[in-house]
Amino acid sequence: MIIQIEQSKTAQENLASLTLWFSQFHSCAIAFSAGVDSSLLAYCAKRALGNKAYAITSLSSSFPEAEKQTARIVANEIGIELVEVEQDDLATPEYVANGVSRCYFCRSNLAQAIQPICDKLSIEVCVDGTHVDDMKTPRPGIKALREAGFRAPFVELGMGKEAVRSASRFAGLSNWERPNEACLSSRIAFGQKIDLKTLRRIEDAENAVKSITKARIVRVRTVGRNASVEVDKSNIAIAVQRKAEITQALQSLGYESVEIDHKGYTSGKMLELFIKKDS
Repeated sequence: MIIQIEQSKTAQENLASLTLWFSQFHSCAIAFSAGVDSSLLAYCAKRALGNKAYAITSLSSSFPEAEKQTARIVANEIGIELVEVEQDDLATPEYVANGVSRCYFCRSNLAQAIQPICDKLSIEVCVDGTHVDDMKTPRPGIKALREAGFRAPFVELGMGKEAVRSASRFAGLSNWERPNEACLSSRIAFGQKIDLKTLRRIEDAENAVKSITKARIVRVRTVGRNASVEVDKSNIAIAVQRKAEITQALQSLGYESVEIDHKGYTSGKMLELFIKKDS
């Protein structure tokens, strides 16, 4: 009981600190994906700045349709105005080449897509949901955002992922437990070029696996026409049991071989495989 009280107190203090952080500005824009990180920023910005806070979702070919709908739902729950812009990553050769710095070009494109809206609305500060745990590993996308002038309130206030989730839960945000998501391009083997057909195949494949297994987290790692399916650990047994159905569904989408990863979902698996391959 004492631990729960202390956790609630800390969450309340973090909410107050975040709200105070936003109150120093007359307006702000949040790079909004509807994940728990950007949602908490939107919530606190709305509390501090009212209708001078804007959630901006940049829609790209690697942003799943389901995520677009989630962004609209969560923004509506928070009561913040949602602005959608288009981001054409497939027009950037360095992004399409899919090297290990792919995220740098994605985030550069995101910043460029958001900037005209910020100019139009006279936005004083743009923020993103980077937290201190993100700083423990190299993240080219973070570098691009800082170069573009985005600030990271969580980092400035020393908040990590658990602090973000705890504060989101205390605030009553419906998505406080939502698993981390990543763009569809993160499923494609480094060095394999990114194209629209492959991205849509991955999106359809992951929707199919979710439908079959009811897993909360699904990744269809794609190497050429080969698929390695990862699900959250609580659903590995189901995925293995229903491998035949999963294989049939994914082969109907154009995959040649399908494997179930018995270790389950692991964040950043593609980078790990790339490093092992080249070591």
